[in-house]
Amino acid sequence: MKKEETIVREGRANRAYWAYGLIIGLIGLMGLMGCSKDEASSKEPMGSTELEVASYVRWFEEADGANRANGANRTNKANGTNRAWAIPSGYVAYEDGVQPIGIAFTQNNKEPKIGYFFKSSGKWRTSLDNIAGSATYHLYGYIPNMAGINYSITDYDGTKGAYSEGAIMTLKNVPTVMPNDLCVVIGAKHGTDKEHDSGLRMGDFSFTTSAETTGNFVFLLFDHLYAALRIRMKVYEDYNNLRTIKLKSLQLSTQADGETTKQRATITVKLKKTNGSISPIDDDIEYAQTGSAIDGGQEFWSSTAGEELGTAFTEHIGHFMPNGITRLSLTSVYDVYDKKENLIRKDCKATNHMLLSELFSGQTYTERGKRYTVNITIQPTYLYMLSEPDLDNPTVVVN
Repeated sequence: MKKEETIVREGRANRAYWAYGLIIGLIGLMGLMGCSKDEASSKEPMGSTELEVASYVRWFEEADGANRANGANRTNKANGTNRAWAIPSGYVAYEDGVQPIGIAFTQNNKEPKIGYFFKSSGKWRTSLDNIAGSATYHLYGYIPNMAGINYSITDYDGTKGAYSEGAIMTLKNVPTVMPNDLCVVIGAKHGTDKEHDSGLRMGDFSFTTSAETTGNFVFLLFDHLYAALRIRMKVYEDYNNLRTIKLKSLQLSTQADGETTKQRATITVKLKKTNGSISPIDDDIEYAQTGSAIDGGQEFWSSTAGEELGTAFTEHIGHFMPNGITRLSLTSVYDVYDKKENLIRKDCKATNHMLLSELFSGQTYTERGKRYTVNITIQPTYLYMLSEPDLDNPTVVVN
């Protein structure tokens, strides 16, 4: 009997667009605050300044209609706080944790000051060293800032003129499959402390620095550029009693009408000032693929030792460029052990080709901001007929 490793899929899509909020508290920022006259220097580089950072994301609107409302209140209570300031409606903590943030401080008719916020030695800092005094900027950026990504920006008309009206942001050399959620700033605002955001909303990017106040805080809102694939994987109970499965890698490639997506993309986003009733993302986001086609899949999750799977679902999430994608190809890499912890099979691979229209009713193409959930169970096909070698070659089935 020929042994085969296959993955049969089914899942559900989240139709909701996600949006992110991020609060960055600039503590003791001399570049944004005045220095006393008896200090040796009137300005301190922002790069040496500690920051306080907290990020927020809108609750998912699940495809089954589950409503995770009042997320802000639950987050504040969970953190043991009773703050006067409330997380914007529908926002909760950013799910990918601490990530560096690419940011541009822009002013009309001036070259943008482009840098990033990052965490070092347990403290948040910024690479910019030339933000000082009292001034109004318009902040544009993205998360996460990754090595290799090239970030450039012009104003909305492409002349470095009126950044107050909007901007065109370009990200080059972006992986088309990645572990983290790629998002763009859709709103920015200054604040005097953690409790006051000076009117944070989407479509308003203005941020005012002050040389007189004792502190300044940056508030940012984000929205998604990519779609997400959530893999929920477990082992069939009877099979779990016989063998141990350790998951080592999840790899994804995507196809648009039969053509495999390339490894990289250049993403162009037009952002326009709005009154807050509509998103500032103007027109369609442009995704221009570059490089060679993905060969076999790009890894979005891995474990060197292998994550032991059990009879309860564990989740792993990857993100991908959504433009025109009609099919997802997932490759799982795992080791098989017996119950005496002897390695039986190493680096087994099972690949599943998932046509979106068959998995998710009424959908042909993936969309940014949507999350696609696939439930997978590792199990033998006919347990009562299996010989000992068959136990070491399980089928991966999506329920």
